[in-house]
Amino acid sequence: MSAERARSLRTWSVAALGLVLGLAFGMVFTAPGLAQESAKKLNKFTGNADAIKEGRAIFLKYGCSGCHGVGGGGGMGPPLSDDVWKFGSSDEILYKLIKGQIPNQTMPKVLGEQMTDDEIWKVIAYVRSIYVGDKSKINW
Repeated sequence: MSAERARSLRTWSVAALGLVLGLAFGMVFTAPGLAQESAKKLNKFTGNADAIKEGRAIFLKYGCSGCHGVGGGGGMGPPLSDDVWKFGSSDEILYKLIKGQIPNQTMPKVLGEQMTDDEIWKVIAYVRSIYVGDKSKINW
């Protein structure tokens, strides 16, 4: 192979790699917004008044209010009523946060391990009910 041909192939290879990496990079950094819009709705208790009431009681029972405030407005921990979510706000993400399955989170894993799945989903339903953030960011 001639030097000119080899240089041309290298140039095209680098360009193709750049394109692939650029697309992957763009998907990684724009996907959360897209994923939030198309997030699966997993919580059967969302919008259920009885479940929301139970969710608030569970929130208080497990001491969530110690960090997030009695009304979810924050304190030692972040507020739950606004639209700032470090890891995302989908049902799946919130469930995993409470269960302690998200790396580098500060939520006490022991609480999620003590709660039943239904208790977790009811707490999430309660958290959804106190949301006062940007309505366009709702993905549940």
